[in-house]
Parts: sequence; C-alpha cells; structure tokens
Amino acid sequence: MTPYEKLKSLEQAENYLKKSVSFEQLDKEAYGMSDNKFTDLMNLAKKQLFKQINEQKKA
Repeated sequence: MTPYEKLKSLEQAENYLKKSVSFEQLDKEAYGMSDNKFTDLMNLAKKQLFKQINEQKKA
C-alpha cells in the first residue's frame, strides 16, 4: 500500500487535505501516468539537476 492509498483509506481522509484540494484532483495526478513514465521523467530531472550542479562547479 502506498502512502497515498493509506491516506485515502483513513476515516474522513478528506479532512486531512487543504480546502482547495480534493481526492479527485489528487487521483488525476497520482494515476495520470504509468510508473515507468514517471520513472523516466524523474531520471531526466535528476540528469538535468546533476548537469546543472557540475556546470556550477566548473564556473
């Protein structure tokens, strides 16, 4: 069970959300892409971050 699934399973779980956020919105974000697609995006972001860090070290 993921932390998100655990949150949703709590009684009155919506009380733990900000007023401007709903589980419908969170579901769209959480289930909007496959695990593999999300992993690809995270790896790309990590690659870009390390590239930026290395460029700053050289400057």
